[in-house]
Amino acid sequence: MMDEKLIISRAESIAKFAHVLIDNMSPPTTKPDRPRVALFLTICEQFEAALLLIRSGMASHASVHVRSMLEALVAMNLLGKHNNYVDQMMYSQLKGEKKIYEGLIQEGELPQELQPFVQGRLNNCKPRFDALHAEGFRPKNIGNEILDAGLADLLGPYSMLCGFSHNDLAVLALRHQGDESMTYMAPTPSKVIITILSIALRIIVAVTEPLSKIALFPAGLFDAVFGEMNKAWSDVLAQAESGAAEAEFSI
Repeated sequence: MMDEKLIISRAESIAKFAHVLIDNMSPPTTKPDRPRVALFLTICEQFEAALLLIRSGMASHASVHVRSMLEALVAMNLLGKHNNYVDQMMYSQLKGEKKIYEGLIQEGELPQELQPFVQGRLNNCKPRFDALHAEGFRPKNIGNEILDAGLADLLGPYSMLCGFSHNDLAVLALRHQGDESMTYMAPTPSKVIITILSIALRIIVAVTEPLSKIALFPAGLFDAVFGEMNKAWSDVLAQAESGAAEAEFSI
């Protein structure tokens, strides 16, 4: 079995390498590359949030941040693949806003003093949504987007992460059903920590790779730092393969 301390150590190293890139990066000023860099930055923040939760003894909750990391990676890949994906992101955002404003108005319980504000927000949102809808934009299924982004290997992990995010009964039992009584902040099994961090590491390495083509760095710095990130990730992969081989041999 993979060593929990090793994967946490490598994750912390990768977070430090990401900081070096962030501190020395000159980001682009235009779309779609600037939103792609913004997604890289938010993934790095989510990665560090996951590490903080793991260090605080709440590792199973780190999965919520890792799920968001995966969704951001999908968006980053699709921004690089489709010229109009920024508009798709705006369509999805406006669709959500419109639904909220329409719901507030239709339920009839909105305080009278707030009605003009909400109606004004809807009046601002709806024409922009309608224009994008008329251009052919439609809601996207996250599973299809994961495939379109070239991340088919992350479909299974995404489903698992959703279970941790949506109060799945099995996850609730893992967190709070002890042998004799209910538990609060119970230790998370090593295999769960390792699984969550392995997915997070896969994502942060994948999201870093395109930076060399969309942002500027001092000469040689990106290759050197990304090389160190890959070494840390390779250590994790090597131990995972070794553990799998040992398990197969033991059978």
